[in-house]
Amino acid sequence: MPFLEVAKLSRSSRSKICKKSFYSSPDKGCYASQKMYYYGYKLHAICSIDGVFKSFDISKASVYDIHYLKDIKTQFNKCVILGDKAYLSADYQLDLFETN
Repeated sequence: MPFLEVAKLSRSSRSKICKKSFYSSPDKGCYASQKMYYYGYKLHAICSIDGVFKSFDISKASVYDIHYLKDIKTQFNKCVILGDKAYLSADYQLDLFETN
């Protein structure tokens, strides 16, 4: 699953998990393929063509996947990037080709 649920959505307002800082606090997100909402984080994983994981990261659930990709695009070069529709953008695809 690409998401990390920390509490049921109905209990999110009472949850105290990771709420010390706004930057790291969980929030509401949508898991589109399952047509459901959740309260927590998104899990992002980057692996090699051999299937070896190179990097893991989590983001707030409400962060669009394309924004995460913009944050890490300079960390990797000479590689093939595969992702689902959430990472798709014609303008951003052109930008990736030009910068990497």
